[in-house]
Amino acid sequence: MCLGNICIIEDEQDIVETLSCYLEANDYKVISFCSAEDYYQNVPHDFEGLYLVDWNLPGEPGLDIIAKIRIEDKISPIFMVSAYTKNEEIICGLKSGADDYITKPFSLDELLVRIGNANKKLSLIRSDSELSRFKLIPEALTFIKDGKTVNLTQREFVIFNKLYAEFNKAVSRDSLITCFDNDEKMTPRNIDVHIFSLRKKIKEVNFRIDTVWGEGYKLT
Repeated sequence: MCLGNICIIEDEQDIVETLSCYLEANDYKVISFCSAEDYYQNVPHDFEGLYLVDWNLPGEPGLDIIAKIRIEDKISPIFMVSAYTKNEEIICGLKSGADDYITKPFSLDELLVRIGNANKKLSLIRSDSELSRFKLIPEALTFIKDGKTVNLTQREFVIFNKLYAEFNKAVSRDSLITCFDNDEKMTPRNIDVHIFSLRKKIKEVNFRIDTVWGEGYKLT
């Protein structure tokens, strides 16, 4: 189980290796970059997660990287990591847009707790933001998200309604079938066909149906 994505921007390879091994052992997915240039050129355009950014980097400092990330990304947690310990330096790091400031050397266990707390807050923010911009209209077999109306068939609506009620949780094919009041025509294969159609319709409003292998589907 992956608890979330973490992007490390750090030029000291031993620190990167230690952090990566520790965080991956605790079910996080880690990507790392050794400089601002490396980060700008290679970070996935759709990366979502927590950032650990070192202050002292070759070329552009971590302060500038954080400021640039914040222009596009207002909510992802960013931790400044630095050997600087003076109060004014910590304040400078936080003013750049960092949510937290970690001084070297640091406790891996303490860092893990801070990351966990930050990710819980991020998950709540994203969930509340997504659901507050959404309206389900059963009588019209439609829903409205971000001002866009998505029209569904009767069966698509039943499936979508169940997945939405279990937002971000896996729902088995059997559970979806039971929503159809003993409709003998509904089989696991039928569910898969309707899921395929639903995916195409909801993609335009940034909803996604993920396949959870061995469990079913979940709406995210």
